[in-house]
Amino acid sequence: MALDRGTKIYAAVLCSILLLALLIWLFTLDFRLGEIDEILQQDPEIAAYPYSFQALAIQGRTAVMSTPRSTQIPAVRFLSMIKPGLANKSEQDPAVIEAQKELAALQSKVRKLVQSREDIDNVRWRLDKQWYADRGILVD
Repeated sequence: MALDRGTKIYAAVLCSILLLALLIWLFTLDFRLGEIDEILQQDPEIAAYPYSFQALAIQGRTAVMSTPRSTQIPAVRFLSMIKPGLANKSEQDPAVIEAQKELAALQSKVRKLVQSREDIDNVRWRLDKQWYADRGILVD
C-alpha cells in the first residue's frame, strides 16, 4: 500500500515531534537518582528493611529522599504497618521505642550513604504520601 505525499509528510512531522519529545525527556532524566537508589539497595540492612527509601530529586547539591516519618503521621502508626506485632501498643512500649530507634538509625545511615557522594552535601526528607496512599491512608 503506497502512501500519498501528504500522508508521508504528516508521518515524517509526527515522527520528528515524537523523537524530539523523547530526546527532551531523556535530557531531563537525572540518572543520579537511580545511582543513589542502587547504593541504598547494595546495603544489606537498608535493603532488608520493609520500607524502601528512594531518591526523588536532586536540587543543586541536595538530594530529596522519601521517608515514612513525618509529624503528620505518628511513628507508631507507620511502625505498626510494617511490624503488625506493634499494633495497639503504646508509644512508651519498649518494642515500639526499639522500632523507632531502628528506623531513626536506618534513616541516619541512608543520609550518610547519600552524602558520601561527591555531588551531594545535604539530604532533605519528603514524606512518602504515595506509600501511605497505596495502603489506603490519605495524607494532606
